[in-house]
Amino acid sequence: MYLQQNDLVALVSPAGFLSDGETVNRAQKLLYKWGFKSYAGQNILQQAGHFAGNDLQRFADMQKAIDNPDVKMIWALRGGYGSIRIIDELNWHNFKKFPKLLVGFSDITVFHAKLQRMGYESLHAFMPVQLREKISKEVVEQTKNAIKGRSIAYQFNKDTYTVNFKPVSGKVVGGNLAILYSLLGTNLSIDTHDKILFIEDVGEQLYQIDRMLIALKMAGKLKDLRALLVGQFTGIPDNQPSFGKTYQEIILEHTAAYDYPVIFNAPIGHITDNYPLMLGRALHITTDHNKISLLQPAAKDNVNEK
Repeated sequence: MYLQQNDLVALVSPAGFLSDGETVNRAQKLLYKWGFKSYAGQNILQQAGHFAGNDLQRFADMQKAIDNPDVKMIWALRGGYGSIRIIDELNWHNFKKFPKLLVGFSDITVFHAKLQRMGYESLHAFMPVQLREKISKEVVEQTKNAIKGRSIAYQFNKDTYTVNFKPVSGKVVGGNLAILYSLLGTNLSIDTHDKILFIEDVGEQLYQIDRMLIALKMAGKLKDLRALLVGQFTGIPDNQPSFGKTYQEIILEHTAAYDYPVIFNAPIGHITDNYPLMLGRALHITTDHNKISLLQPAAKDNVNEK
């Protein structure tokens, strides 16, 4: 499931459309540098309105990658919107026979949720569309290590909003808040009990963040956590009149009844230096003075199917 020299990577676009093929070229050059082979899905440069081709075309590329026993990793070229339109039609039988690593974030949280329900790890990490930006060597190296099943370890500054901090360990689940919210009540709604829940988002109004967190709380998803790990909430539009609270204050309001750590400022989300996080794997969170450290041990390369 984790990649070795000359393994094959499928590049797919199950959601938003790509404006040009340069994203694919950048991805393939990086994969070649890392020692992997790759191919691009047949329909990745199609466009049907917002989407990278119609639902059938995007489904076909994903299903082909899932079914191919030689494919060891599926890397979403970008997010956007559209994964939810094809997820229920996909057949995962051959995935169980030939497990592979799924990589992406944002709208790709739909697939992360599916794999979390199936008991597989998947990688929340930058996507090729971000290669047009100057991603740091540290993030690229950490991501390569994650793809190869090695340990992941990095630090970030402890935020003043962080509360109840104590060293904590547990399996981490989650992803994009808006997607997690949209999956409530479906067969993809994730199990957060006794887990570290990770959330991030982009472009959401403060009242929308409030609404989504209330819904998660009412659904019991904020109860009995080991910790809440908050990534980056970027591109929040101005609210007129002012909402009256920051997104950090909103999160703290809806977790105030619980005594688990709420940790802000994880460098994960819709930012250039989007650090990797292996969902479905144990995460160890510790602190050293004003730094918080995240550590995920090397892969055991096994699954626990539910």
